[in-house]
Amino acid sequence: MVRLLYLHLQLNNMDMSVMIEESFIFDVNAATFETRVVNQSHRIPVLVDFWASWCAPCQMLTPLLANIADEYQGAFLLAKVNTDAEKELAARYQVRSLPTVVLFKNGQIVDHFMGAQPESVIKRILDPHIQRESDSELERAATLLEAGNNHKAKSILTSALAKYPTDDRLKLKLAEVYLENKELDQAKHMLSEVSQDAKNSDTCKILQSRIEFADRDDTSVTLDELVAQLAREPDDLVSRYKLAIRHVNTGDLEKSMTEFLEIVRRDRSFQDDAGRKSLLKIFDMLGGKGALVDRYRSLLARMLN
Repeated sequence: MVRLLYLHLQLNNMDMSVMIEESFIFDVNAATFETRVVNQSHRIPVLVDFWASWCAPCQMLTPLLANIADEYQGAFLLAKVNTDAEKELAARYQVRSLPTVVLFKNGQIVDHFMGAQPESVIKRILDPHIQRESDSELERAATLLEAGNNHKAKSILTSALAKYPTDDRLKLKLAEVYLENKELDQAKHMLSEVSQDAKNSDTCKILQSRIEFADRDDTSVTLDELVAQLAREPDDLVSRYKLAIRHVNTGDLEKSMTEFLEIVRRDRSFQDDAGRKSLLKIFDMLGGKGALVDRYRSLLARMLN
């Protein structure tokens, strides 16, 4: 694999300017830059890595970029510029620190970063400009899931994963389908299969929170029974907590927040501050902003102060 070759070069402290003609990672110079970077970027995005052999962050970034290029399997090209040999080229693109990485698309610079950034940052820069082969399957599955056709969405995602087994986006969407189907063990397993970078994403954290709420749902009692119980005994916080959890799992987040807030009001210490902690988790599920979050965050703050 291309990634392994670059790792081998780095680990053996060899010349990183070795040309890799047979792959989507290659070296460019002033004579080839226009053709291999600017012109090719009209067909496919080209990420240009300006580096030098003496630059320690460059040595850290090189295998990471190669790994991402290998994972994306030609969805973008990675061009490498040795700035020690290509001073004029570095000056043309105003490279003032190393490493500097520049993304070309349609003949223009569309984004850039400096320094040895983590994988998550690099992918956030790349993804808006890249068309991946799995995009169509992902879009079809998302549309079907929104329409309630979970079975077909699951079938499409399962088939897509067989073709693109490293695509975290497919895994996260399939975990969502499993969650909608109440197949919690399968959803947990799918989330365990994603990369560490994907585990740190907001999407994964939201799915993990939803699974946690689904795990807590006491399905032995109906919603009507919980409502009736609270009408008889408003201080029954166990039932109130079960009702709040049920509202989360049926998608009525405002009602769930009302119940969690009432638990905080009646007994802050209930189940180790479960009311407040659950509210904060829902805020995160809603992206931490918006009118609903702002209103309940304000109500919670006033209650605690």
